[in-house]
Amino acid sequence: MIIQLLIRVMKGVLFFLGSIFRWPVQNTKDFLVFHAYLLGIYAITFLLGKIGLEISNLIFTVGLIAPIGYLIYNGLPLDCLNYKSAIERELSSLN
Repeated sequence: MIIQLLIRVMKGVLFFLGSIFRWPVQNTKDFLVFHAYLLGIYAITFLLGKIGLEISNLIFTVGLIAPIGYLIYNGLPLDCLNYKSAIERELSSLN
């Protein structure tokens, strides 16, 4: 029983890992923009920390949370981590 549960969980993990590995190849521009944004947030946080401003931790946290909030506001489905709906979307995009 425990092994069946572990196999089911591993199938989901491997599916999402496969999606993560396919993403840079399928959407190279989005991948580069995303990483440039993260690098910018790290740089701003580092510079504010070096200056001695205590608000740098808040800037870092808000900078990392803001993109997902923006995507949800613009219509990202909240079931994006649901295994079954993700499989259905993946299969429908192949047709």
